[in-house]
This record gives sequence, structure tokens and C-alpha cells, in this order.
Amino acid sequence: MAKHALIFTSTDLGFDTPQWADVLTQADFAVWSHYAFSENPIDKVSQASGILLVDLFDVKSEDVAGFIERAVTLRKEYGFSDARVPMVAIADADIALTEEQMKPFADILKPPLTQDLIANRLTSLMRLATMRREAERRSLTFKRFGVGLPVVPPPRVLDKQSLLYLGAGAAFLPVQVALPETVETIAALTPSMAMHYLEAKSFDALVVELSDYNEHLIEFIADLRRNPNYFSFPIILVCHKRAVQDGLAGLAAGANDIVSFPFSERFFENRFDILVREERYRLQLRKIFSEARLLMPTDAVTRLYSEEFLKSHLEVLQQEDAGASVTFVGFDLSFDAVHEKRGGDRLPPALLAKVGRLISSLMRAEDLLARLDNGFMVGFFPDTDLFEARLALQRIRSIVQLSPFVEQHSERAVYVSLDFSLHYCDTRSPEFNVERILRDLFENPVVRF
Repeated sequence: MAKHALIFTSTDLGFDTPQWADVLTQADFAVWSHYAFSENPIDKVSQASGILLVDLFDVKSEDVAGFIERAVTLRKEYGFSDARVPMVAIADADIALTEEQMKPFADILKPPLTQDLIANRLTSLMRLATMRREAERRSLTFKRFGVGLPVVPPPRVLDKQSLLYLGAGAAFLPVQVALPETVETIAALTPSMAMHYLEAKSFDALVVELSDYNEHLIEFIADLRRNPNYFSFPIILVCHKRAVQDGLAGLAAGANDIVSFPFSERFFENRFDILVREERYRLQLRKIFSEARLLMPTDAVTRLYSEEFLKSHLEVLQQEDAGASVTFVGFDLSFDAVHEKRGGDRLPPALLAKVGRLISSLMRAEDLLARLDNGFMVGFFPDTDLFEARLALQRIRSIVQLSPFVEQHSERAVYVSLDFSLHYCDTRSPEFNVERILRDLFENPVVRF
């Protein structure tokens, strides 16, 4: 996913961008700005942006409605559809938008706009759009093999939701009041109590209150992210003013979002709603893809997608007018059996299938794992650059290498090591050659880690 952001501004900044946008450039975003009321067209580079931002800072209250209307008009005029390119408002903490004014936005971000916060939220929204695009592509590929696949949009109406709250409890009542009555909220005082609840019941999200002595809570967040069952589970930090540094540490440990306490009820509800919606869509797509995969060409040993399916899917991708940035990943597996060094040998078939299924379960819903005819496993990461791919793969490796596997008819534990070779490319490039890319992943890798 190219991290390109286009900002609609209410004043003409020329080639400059708003001062707050510095946090985006520090997070490796390419940022452009366009004066919303300019008579000049949006340039081609800006039109390739993956997310639109509407700068409501310094916009007078009586001008807000007109400015939003103009931004919506530009989005439609240049083909930035809702599903493919989300639009986000950046506003002062005290600004109050009406229900009608909020409708065009996928999210509304307010200060403090920390680098981790804004980068996490925008990347998450862009990933949601990628999931929708990949669902459309996957549908076309499945159709080639005679299987219909519904292209479901992100859910608009959420059924009954449940929230787990962890912390001292100062923000528990405000959280309850901020959320609809349909949201069931359960509180835990300690990480061990929270883990007990998580294992006994299904929750939509976890809220962690950070105030004093938070190291054990941050460690709990990191432990959850190392657990395959909570790999993408929404985690929101409620951060008191004296715990800002711990809040940033919590984001680094794997939390999705941070909300300063005290907070606006509407603001917190918006945060919770967006994260739950994303996770439910992710799970929904994963279920649809998994069920449809049973009817697709798969590898006989691992039941992963076959080389035939992968190449057919790439043909669909190449036929897109917009194209996509893609990272291919070659997986190099070796293993050590306890009391017997066997690094570098091939895994037994049953064990290879277990490892493949675990890796596949840890990949994002829109990613794809296939086993080639030559026996190698290859990952396909759509709309993903090398930096994002490395982050995703590091998380996968941290779990796989800590997970003991047991060989069939044996009680001996086997630990698997993962190395990766990566190739980043654009499907619109004339040099895009699938056969060469798949061969070079293992014979002549460009990037390895």
C-alpha cells in the first residue's frame, strides 16, 4: 500500500502542507495538499493518493458545512470512491460536527495527533479499503474456477457487541456512558483476570486504562499480540495525562488506538465503532475466503492455494486499470527437533501442513499464501510496500518460532525457524513478470531477512 495522503485545505498553501502534517511525513507518508476551492485541477501524482484528509483546523464554524461539501464534490469528481479511497477529517478538539456532516468521513481525528496514533489510524483505514479491493479481485479469480463469491462491503450495522475493560476503573463509567446500551461491558482489574475472561468469552475489543504503574499492562498487550488468537484483536488505550509516555509504549506494543482521558463520549464511540467494524470485516472476509478455498486448486500436502490459483489471481490483478503495489514473500523454513539438530532438512509432510496453516492464519485477511509446484511457499501481499511487509512478517515469525509443533505419532517437540526473501513491484510496470519474480525469490533474492 503506497502511503500517499492528499490533504484538502481551506487556504492556499501553494506547495506546502499544513504544519500538523509533519507527523505524517515522519511516519513515512508522502503528503500532498490541494486548495479545495482552487480552479486548478488536482495533479496526477496527487490523484494516486490512498487516503484523503480534510483539514478543518482554522475553518470558521459557519464555513464548515460548505468546506465539507466541496471536499465531497472533489472526491466524486476525481473518482475517489468510498470503498477504494477513504476520507478522514482532521479537526480541533472542540469542533462539533452534525450527523450529516460526519457521514462522508471514515474517521475524525483530533489532537493530540501523535505520530503513532495518526499513522496507525490512517494505515488501518487504508488497509480496510485494500481488503475491499482484494475481495473484488478474489471474487473474479474464484469465478474463473466456477465458484461465485459475494463481494460483501464492510458491515454498516453492528449486532450486539461486547467490550472487556482492564484497569483501575477511573474511566470505566465514562466508557460505559459513551457506548450504546447494546454494548455489554465487563471489567477486569488485573491482566490475569482479563485473560480468564478472554478465554471464557468472545469480545469485540479490549480497553486498557493507563494511569500509574503500567508496565504490567503494556507487557500484557505485547503478550496478547504474540498469541495467534488475538493477532488482530482491537485494543484501545484510555490514557490519563500523566501516562502519555506509557500510552506511546502501549501503541508500540501492539495497541490499535489511544484516547486521552477525559474524552468526548461521541469521540470514544466513534473510535470503538471503527475498530470493531474493521475487525468484523476482516473476520468475515477470512471466513468467506477460507470456505471458498476448499473449492479451488490447492496443494495436496498443505491444502494451501496452488501455483495455478496464484498465477490466475495475478492475471486478474494485472487486468486492473489502477494496478497495485505488491510484495511477494518467499518462505524459507528450517527446523530443530529437541535433542536432535535437524536444521535445514525438509519438514515431514504432516508437520509442513501444520506450519503452513499457522502461517496462513496469522496473515491478514487480504493476503494469500500458496505452495508452488517446486514445494516452496510464497506469500502475496497486495497494496503492501517492503516496510509494511517486514512488520507483518516479523509478527508472524515471532509467533511461529515460539510455537512448538509435534510430529505425527511422536511426542517430540519441533521448533521451526523462518527466513524470508522479498520482492516489491508494481503490476503496472512493464517489468512485471510473474515467472521471473517467483524464480528469483529463491534463486536470486533482492531483499532477505
